[in-house]
Amino acid sequence: MAVSELLPLYDLITKCNRCGFCQAGCPVYRVTGFEHSLARGRLALARALIEGQLDLSAEVMQALEDCMLCRGCTPHCFPAIKTDEIVGAVRQVYLNRYGQPALQRFVFRQVLPDPHLLERFGRIAAWAKRGGLADIVSRTGLLGLIDNRLAVANSVVQSMPARTFRQRVQGRASMPSKARYRVGYFVSCGFNFQFPEVAEATLRVIERHGCAVTVLENTCCGRPAHAYGDVEAAREIARSNLDRLAPAMELDAIVSECGSCSTHLKDYGHLLKDDAGCAARAGALSAKAKSFSEFLVGIGADRFLGPVEGAVTYHDPCHLSNRFAKVTAEPRTLLQSIPGLIYTELPEADWCCGAAGSYTFLHHQEAVGILDRKMGNVERTGATLLATECPACMMHLAYGVRRHRLPIQVRHISQLLDEASVSGRG
Repeated sequence: MAVSELLPLYDLITKCNRCGFCQAGCPVYRVTGFEHSLARGRLALARALIEGQLDLSAEVMQALEDCMLCRGCTPHCFPAIKTDEIVGAVRQVYLNRYGQPALQRFVFRQVLPDPHLLERFGRIAAWAKRGGLADIVSRTGLLGLIDNRLAVANSVVQSMPARTFRQRVQGRASMPSKARYRVGYFVSCGFNFQFPEVAEATLRVIERHGCAVTVLENTCCGRPAHAYGDVEAAREIARSNLDRLAPAMELDAIVSECGSCSTHLKDYGHLLKDDAGCAARAGALSAKAKSFSEFLVGIGADRFLGPVEGAVTYHDPCHLSNRFAKVTAEPRTLLQSIPGLIYTELPEADWCCGAAGSYTFLHHQEAVGILDRKMGNVERTGATLLATECPACMMHLAYGVRRHRLPIQVRHISQLLDEASVSGRG
C-alpha cells in the first residue's frame, strides 16, 4: 500500500538522479558499504514507499534507522537534497501508524518536557553510574529488555559528576560592574548532567566579556524527540520552553555552548510555524538563539588572553557545520586568538564523530567505525588538545581517545578560553 503521507515529498525525492556522489560524504556508508546506508538508497526506499512498491514494514524501517541525520551527503548532492528530512519524515509516519516503545514515549512525552522530572532522572542515572550499579547491570544483563545498550553506554560514558550543573549553580548571582549585554544561558542536558565544569567555564567567559548572565529555567530543547520522528513531542517541548523562557525575550541573546541545542532553538520558528498561538513567539526566540562561539565573536573576543601551551585542533559538531547552522569560522577564530596554542586544521573536521546523540548506543558497531576514522585524522594532526562545541561529541571523542590510547585532552572551547582568561589576568 502506498504511503500517502509522504506524497508531498515525492517531487523532492525524485530529484535524486542516483549518481552516487553521496558516497563521498556518508560516514555510515564508508563503514557498512550497504546501499541502504547511502542517501541514494534511502531515497530509493522512500520513493518505493510512496509508489506502493514497498510496505512500511519493520524491515524497511530497520534499513533507515542507521542514518545519523548528519547531512554529510548533502554537499555532494547536485540537487542538495536534505536526506535527513526525508528519513525523519518516514520515521514520523511509522511512529504515527504503529506507535513507539513505551519507554521512549514516556521519555519524550513526560520526562523531557518537565525540567524537574528530567533533573530527577538525570541524577538517578548519575548515581547508578558512580555507585557501580550500571557496571553490575551491564555485566550481569539484569535488564535484558534493553539488550546491550546499557553496557555500551556504560563503556562510552567514562564517569558522571556527583552534582549537576544546576545543583552547582543554585543561588549563583551574575552581577558584573558594567553589563554590556544581558544574556540568557540555555542549559543543555549534556552539560548539565555530564560536563557541568564546561557550563561553569562558559558562564565565566561570557561574564568576563561584560555580560549579565541569567541561567534559564529551560528543559530539553527537544531535538532527541524530533530526531526519532516524534515531532508532536518535539513541538510540545518547544511550547514548554517558550513558556519557561518568556522572561528571556527581554534579554539581548539566548546562548548555549551545545551546538545541537542552539541550532534546534533556531528551528523553533519553523517547527511551530503552523501553531497560531506560538508561531510569533517561536520566531522571536529563534532570532535570539546563538551558539557560544557565534555570540562571543559577535560581541568581540577578548584581546587580553594569557598563553595556553599546546597544539590544538577542532572538530565541527554536525549541527554547527556548514550543513546546518554554518557556525564554522567563529570557533576557529577563538582558538587562534589564544596565545601559545598552535592550531592545526583537522582533516574531515566536519565529518560526524559517530555520537549523533544516542546513535552510538543503538548502532555502536557503525559508530565505532566512524569514530576510528575520526581519531586517525586527529592523531595525524599531532594535537595534544581536541576542541569542540557539543557535549555528545566531547563524550564520544573522549571515548575515542581512550580507545586509541592517545595523549590528547578533549576540551570545549569555553574551557580553553577560561584557562586563557585566568592566565591572562595573572
